[in-house]
Amino acid sequence: MLSKILDSKRKVTDRRKGNQCRDAGDWQGAVNAYTRHLAFNNADQPIWVQLGHAWKEQGQLEEAAQAYQTAVDLDIDDADANTHLADILRRLDRGEEALAAYERANKSTPNTEAVRNIRLLRNDPKVSAAIGLGEGTIFFSIQDLFGYLKAHVTMSGIQRVQAGIALHAIKDADVSVRFILSDAGDWTRVLPAGEFWMADNAQVMRIISYASGKHVDHDTLRAMILECEDSAERVQPLEGSTVILLGAFWGLGNTVRHFVHSKRMGVRIGAYVYDIIPVTHPEFCDDALVTDFSMAICELCAVADFILTISDATQVALKDFIAENGGRSIPMMTVPLAHHLTRETDESVEWPEQLRRVKGKRYAAYISTIEGRKNHIYVVNVWRRLMAQGVDVPDLVFVGRHGWKIGALTDVLAATNNLDGRVHIAHNLSDGELNAVYANCEFSVFTSFVEGWGLPVGESLLHGRPCIASDTSSIPEVGGDLVDYVDPFSITQGTEVFRRMITDRTYREGRAQAIRDRFVPTTWNDVGADFLEKVKIYQDTDVLPFQANLKEGQALSFKMAPGSRINARSYFNHPRRILIESMFLYGVENHGTWMKGSKPTFSIPTEMKPGTSVLAYLQFSVAPGATDCLMTLFDGVANEETNVVRLFEISHGQPVRFMAKVGEYGALHIKINVTGSYPRYAEDPRDFVIGLRAVGYCKPENMLGRQELFEAMSLIDLAI
Repeated sequence: MLSKILDSKRKVTDRRKGNQCRDAGDWQGAVNAYTRHLAFNNADQPIWVQLGHAWKEQGQLEEAAQAYQTAVDLDIDDADANTHLADILRRLDRGEEALAAYERANKSTPNTEAVRNIRLLRNDPKVSAAIGLGEGTIFFSIQDLFGYLKAHVTMSGIQRVQAGIALHAIKDADVSVRFILSDAGDWTRVLPAGEFWMADNAQVMRIISYASGKHVDHDTLRAMILECEDSAERVQPLEGSTVILLGAFWGLGNTVRHFVHSKRMGVRIGAYVYDIIPVTHPEFCDDALVTDFSMAICELCAVADFILTISDATQVALKDFIAENGGRSIPMMTVPLAHHLTRETDESVEWPEQLRRVKGKRYAAYISTIEGRKNHIYVVNVWRRLMAQGVDVPDLVFVGRHGWKIGALTDVLAATNNLDGRVHIAHNLSDGELNAVYANCEFSVFTSFVEGWGLPVGESLLHGRPCIASDTSSIPEVGGDLVDYVDPFSITQGTEVFRRMITDRTYREGRAQAIRDRFVPTTWNDVGADFLEKVKIYQDTDVLPFQANLKEGQALSFKMAPGSRINARSYFNHPRRILIESMFLYGVENHGTWMKGSKPTFSIPTEMKPGTSVLAYLQFSVAPGATDCLMTLFDGVANEETNVVRLFEISHGQPVRFMAKVGEYGALHIKINVTGSYPRYAEDPRDFVIGLRAVGYCKPENMLGRQELFEAMSLIDLAI
């Protein structure tokens, strides 16, 4: 009896002692006391939880996990014990067990934090497989749309197009449509090649509907996008499915390289191309855009199984570009755009304060971005000539933000005091204000040199206003015979067309009446239906083979000098940027391309058979302040460590060489792990420690090829 009393006192004393040590932060004392207590009462479930806390506070994670697991075994429905166990298991990289513990915790006591962790673990490639969707599924890539809406409160032309088609596709019961992102807002959640984040259709619809509304709060819009990204699921498009690049294919996180692995697996790739002006008319574009777009269009043509264009003119230009540069033939069809920017016609009319001096006066309206390609100076010079001839010209209203290459225009306006006050400029007008500008103008103007479509022409017709426009590229496709056309290179010819529209009121009113009688606008429902019908046609066609590989002994450089131009014919045959598969790359620069984070991976397709052993050569850039870090290279096929170097040893571009095996699809798979601290830069949001400058490979017995490759990477300034 006495021993039982002593045991009971000891239990109480050890339990109390453990709690006292816990409260004092004496974690080892707490472990000792709790352990003595549990030796006599191992069914005391709450104390197993406390023991887990004490071990965790000392960094003893394995011991903590064992204590929490015992607590869960004693009470499997204890949400607190399951949550603590799950948190420790995640830190121990035991994802599947952690997922099970979070699911038990949420089942017992539903809570948002558990749901978030469950979602993250289910989307962790190390824990579970992605959803596979194949035959008949259409994936729209909308990475660029989400990126744009995070940065801007209103949608521009391309974003409006994506929105209109996406909403129609969601509502079409005859197709299985999904929306994918190449990243979900956090690059640390990088997925294996060929996998994407799949957004919920209902959330996508809500985001587009809200962004298309009259009153958009940017913080609310961004919050909706972040919620959608956070809840996105991993998905892998399978053979028989179709991925369509609906918006930008040249940037904004939506480049073709994200889809190369899917292409190799038999996924059909399509794109909607708006224009190829940066390659056909580079004089109107920023040098950086010309370089990026030129590479991107070649890459698209190397991968695409079909292309839809917004106009016949764009289709003809693209086919000519491909033929001139030796590219392969690609099936194409045209899906013309709608005649107005917004999905539904906005009936509101509100005169803009910026144009208060014009209200009630005669004026002609030019509504477009003010840039060199749009040729506003042509209209100004026509006005100057007519004024010199004594014509009573109306005022000119330019509505649009300033863009590239407008020095000549601004010089003339400054020298003439805006044509003695006859030129008025406004920007960032609401839909209602634009309606007012269109509704009250005598006629509209659009004298652009080249377009992919010509939306201002359609909007003028939609508002019932006569229009004078260029007779080039796609513009006549928009206006037909309801528009008066000018040669944008001939002031003399254009002057007579404008003279008649300005001075002959009967003619001008007759043109307006013809528009009212005969113009039938194309709606976004029309565009969406047309788009999906043509996509369905291509769903039954064969996937075109993609055979681009890095040749043995060839040095693949990622260097790009600022403002440099590419040789399109050469790049068509050797699209270098898509010869590397990785989600860890930033854009190309004059040294190469920085790689995201300290654990990047990438693959290089070779012309070798799987299982072949080769010598791989890599040339790196090293971030400033990171030379003390250690870099370990792994052969991803054999899953073996191949080389370890200090970054200062390769900081001047010395190539690193190691043996590697060729894996599936004939590709080399390289994994990198950089350890040690490296700086982050306040002026640069990117996270990088190493950059990739060049890669190459040779068979070990190919001595001549090895020598030439090493010399090329060591001595020659490689360029695209």
